Amino acid sequence: MNRQLVFVPVSEDELRVLGGETLGADRPAYTVTPELLAELGYGESDSEDAEYAALVLASVAGLAAHGIRLVVVAEVDPSLVSAGEDPANGQVVLAELPTRSITSWFADEPGTDVTDAAAISKGLSIDQAWDLDQVQDLLNHHDLLWNDVVEYRRHKED
Repeated sequence: MNRQLVFVPVSEDELRVLGGETLGADRPAYTVTPELLAELGYGESDSEDAEYAALVLASVAGLAAHGIRLVVVAEVDPSLVSAGEDPANGQVVLAELPTRSITSWFADEPGTDVTDAAAISKGLSIDQAWDLDQVQDLLNHHDLLWNDVVEYRRHKED
């Protein structure tokens, strides 16, 4: 079955989706769109770089919306994905996020101070937040850490 990789920014409370709770319908998510490829000058052979770009853009969207860089990764049926308002930044609308489709999540390392970047980017678009020194400092000096969904579920069972 054909699957589409999507990156869904979530709030800290919404991370419970990893344990089986549902998110609301029609969520903004980020993926590799033709417009994103064109915007960044990527070709067909640059799929890993384009996926990483979609992840980073989702993290900036999450910072502006939720004050945290927390991104759930899923491989969903393409029929759940429709065009978003900002395709150049990879934005799509995800009709629903089936729990079984979630593979991992990314977050800042514990102790990373995102306070300044979150405060100054609150409510901004990705493009507006991207240009802020505080956001660039965060992006350039603090990589997101990969986490396996199985680890989360195992931790919740303990």
